[in-house]
Amino acid sequence: MKQIRYVMFLLLAIGVLILYYTNVTVERNKSPKLLLWNHHKGPPPSVEIHHLPAPDWLKSYTSTSLTIPSLREAYPSAFEYKDIWTLPTKATTSSFKITNYRSKFSLCDTITVEIVARDVSNKIKSTGGDYFFANIYDFGSRASSPPDDDIVDHQNGTYTVKFTLRWAGTVKVTVFLVHPSEAVNSLRRVRDYFPARQIFIGKFKSNNQTTKTFCHVTTHMYVEYFENTSSIVEFCNFTDSKTGSPWYCIKPAGFPCSSYEQHSQTEKGAIPILHLMHLRERRLFERPVRLHSFGSNVFRVTSKGPAKSTCIPHKLPSCIMGSNNKGSAPTSGYYYKESWESFNCKLSHFAIREIKLCLQNRVVYFLGDSTIRQWFTYLAESFDNTKFGNRYVYNANYRMGDDVWRSKDNNITMHYHHHGFPNMIKWVNTTDMHYMANMIDKLPAHTGTIIFISIAAHFTITNLDFYRTRLLSVKQAIKRLQTRNADVPVFIKTANTRDMDLIDESNWFLDQINGVLREEMAGMNVTLIDVWDMTTCHWTMFHVHPSEEILKNEIDTALSYLCPSTLGSSANSDF
Repeated sequence: MKQIRYVMFLLLAIGVLILYYTNVTVERNKSPKLLLWNHHKGPPPSVEIHHLPAPDWLKSYTSTSLTIPSLREAYPSAFEYKDIWTLPTKATTSSFKITNYRSKFSLCDTITVEIVARDVSNKIKSTGGDYFFANIYDFGSRASSPPDDDIVDHQNGTYTVKFTLRWAGTVKVTVFLVHPSEAVNSLRRVRDYFPARQIFIGKFKSNNQTTKTFCHVTTHMYVEYFENTSSIVEFCNFTDSKTGSPWYCIKPAGFPCSSYEQHSQTEKGAIPILHLMHLRERRLFERPVRLHSFGSNVFRVTSKGPAKSTCIPHKLPSCIMGSNNKGSAPTSGYYYKESWESFNCKLSHFAIREIKLCLQNRVVYFLGDSTIRQWFTYLAESFDNTKFGNRYVYNANYRMGDDVWRSKDNNITMHYHHHGFPNMIKWVNTTDMHYMANMIDKLPAHTGTIIFISIAAHFTITNLDFYRTRLLSVKQAIKRLQTRNADVPVFIKTANTRDMDLIDESNWFLDQINGVLREEMAGMNVTLIDVWDMTTCHWTMFHVHPSEEILKNEIDTALSYLCPSTLGSSANSDF
């Protein structure tokens, strides 16, 4: 009787598995299921909103038929997986220790931390390349600091990192393994070979009929799609005639290219990058994990006197626009009592009334991704909470812009526009897709114009050559603007750290993008607001949209360059 029951149970289990894998196979061959976005309506418009005309790329489309080889045929070396049979670095077996540890240090002392990377069998790695974050914290003082410089990789499984002790109190060292070296190698391979990761959908509408198709920055996209269709595919080429920025959609049968109306990222955006990886590679990716310390990682720091609470190397100058744009990324500061203290210049922290005075009689443009839209929203909503009763006006498609906030009291106008493709937002109108370089060319170069730019977060799904080319178009547009008026202040914000829900959103990608951004903008008449350290060392580091505490410090840093004279309270209070 028991044998019969066992056989019946086994047959039932096999039947369930067959149904499951059949369903998975069918689902893989479908177009991605799409969810229509419920637009945030916001308050009703109370002022007239000026919209940019239809973008140039939407007027100059062409249709092209191409023979598409499979990605394995086009890039055979990209599928030569490396390091997948080696034992990867594991956070739970790796460790760190303070090599010059003692229970008490003095303010401005330096500690040295050694990281030892071990694999899953607890063996010390013989190579380097692991990607770590290391910081020191004091929750009592709401203080934190990144390392003094980059983590030194000795290429033998050991790493060294140094910290200067910037405040008095109880300090704790933490080290995160963000990616093992094997995962970094996989990220580098897919980034360099495949500029069309993530899934983008275009919606076409003609004669009361709608359909959806795939779109991206290149015609070599979606390995699953092309392996299940004929090799000849017709494309709509929406490459922008002014900037040369490419954008293609597979032309749907029976629909003209001119019927392209909406754009979206799908909820299955991570599928392409996973299919470009070996199964063993996919298992390398997990959320960052803290390493355990070998010996104590907590100690006391004492000050030399009651008036000396923090350690600043020298008396800092006032912040001068463009003075921090050197192309490199030295450690830029640390937090103390939740305020960011810079090593570059004397920062101030601004009350709302002081921000209004700083921006008085100005027209401020926020251009780029949602992390710069955060600045716009933070300021608009902060101003609205004052007694002046100003109104924040949302465009119906507020994630793209034009969003407008106006204050009659201080004669301030603020605009927000998103950049063009690639754009990882769900269901936006193509008429709202404007490339940043083209927008800058149309901005007034009047005295009182201010521009804040962020262009990084949506480019992790392409390669660095593509990002550099897009950045060069923005760089040239800034030069043209400053030819019209050299005194227009331009601020460029770097990428911040983000959460790790999708592999294509890796902080390693963003770190590399920041390197290109700093390199290309070095020597330009722009002010770089480098927020990487401000987010890597904060205890809320892994969020694509930083916390309000970080956000205020980012804005205060920018305003310290814009209005350095008498506004705001000094952050570096020891001087």
